[in-house]
Amino acid sequence: MPKVQTKVKQVLTKLKTPVQPTKPLWQGPTNEGPMGGVTQSLLNGYLFCPERFRINVIEGLRDPEGFNHRLEYGNMWHLCEESHAAGCPWERVLLKYCQQLAAKYQDQQVEVNKYYKVCLAQFPVYVNHWANHPDVQQRKPMFQEEVFHEAYKLPSGRQVFLRGKFDSVDVIGKRDIYLQENKSKGDINPQELQRNLKFDLQTMLYLIALQLKLKAKAELVRGVRYNVVRRPLAGGKYTIKQKEGRGDAKAGAETEEQFYSRLQGLIAADPEFFFMRWNVDVSPADIERFVAYCFDPMLENLCDDYEWWDFCFVTNTNPFNYLIRLDRFPTHYRRHYTLPFGLWNPIAEARGTPLDDYILVGSKRGLVRTNTMFRELQDVEAAITA
Repeated sequence: MPKVQTKVKQVLTKLKTPVQPTKPLWQGPTNEGPMGGVTQSLLNGYLFCPERFRINVIEGLRDPEGFNHRLEYGNMWHLCEESHAAGCPWERVLLKYCQQLAAKYQDQQVEVNKYYKVCLAQFPVYVNHWANHPDVQQRKPMFQEEVFHEAYKLPSGRQVFLRGKFDSVDVIGKRDIYLQENKSKGDINPQELQRNLKFDLQTMLYLIALQLKLKAKAELVRGVRYNVVRRPLAGGKYTIKQKEGRGDAKAGAETEEQFYSRLQGLIAADPEFFFMRWNVDVSPADIERFVAYCFDPMLENLCDDYEWWDFCFVTNTNPFNYLIRLDRFPTHYRRHYTLPFGLWNPIAEARGTPLDDYILVGSKRGLVRTNTMFRELQDVEAAITA
């Protein structure tokens, strides 16, 4: 038995564990540099679990990435939108990005190919569907896939930097400015989506950033044009399967090309089911309500927490030791706020990850150390510029 235990110990010691960093990965919400500021996805992680968030952004520990078809289909779609708007061959850009995904997720290449083919079939129908729509005809693009990095002042006097990328910002008619958000979703509830937009984290953060960017023209921002694409094969109506055929000769079997051609025909026959778009006006009072009841108190809490986490990292202090925090940061206190819409909470869905073992027993096995922030602003850009 001792020999077996020794052998197991030798194997375990050979497993690579993440190297301890010398400084926090994230430089905080008030840092203007490339490793600082806040994005919508960063705030999402902070709101559902501060400790998991701290491990991600301070220690730089994350679960190994896998191919997420929901996220990546959205990235594929954004690339097609951007390329088409710029007059570039979107098919070539899409192929290049999916080739990168296939190289990155080699054990999930079948899934990557599936959603590449779905996007290749769906996007041309989308373009044709909206080509003669009045909004498109009256639209004057102001920004297309524009990265923003805007300074935002909090009631405490601290300045945080809002980061992200506008899908599109357009002038509709003579002077009305609308933010356009492009979303791909498997399940869509139009009434609920429209109702929630005025307290949606990403929508409101982007509208605040747009007003800051436009400065004198901020008063011309009228709201958001919410452009929703239903992701095919996500369950329910029109979720079809490739025909396998019958008998030894497989009579009636479909090739992959025939299957996606059939899918494209179904999308073209019922475009209103797959493509929806709403103009939702957002008033100054709507933004003021969001700022007062959610945005400002949430960001003030985050600034306080980052100061504490940075101190803990440098001094090797347990972040759960509130007595030390009270002594070291007597001005820190919790602000009351309302949780916004548009959040994704994996914990509420009972999803277990390797990160949970680190939290419960301190094991880093299965985790990776990252040295990058704001991957949502970098990955898709790389596909275009590479």
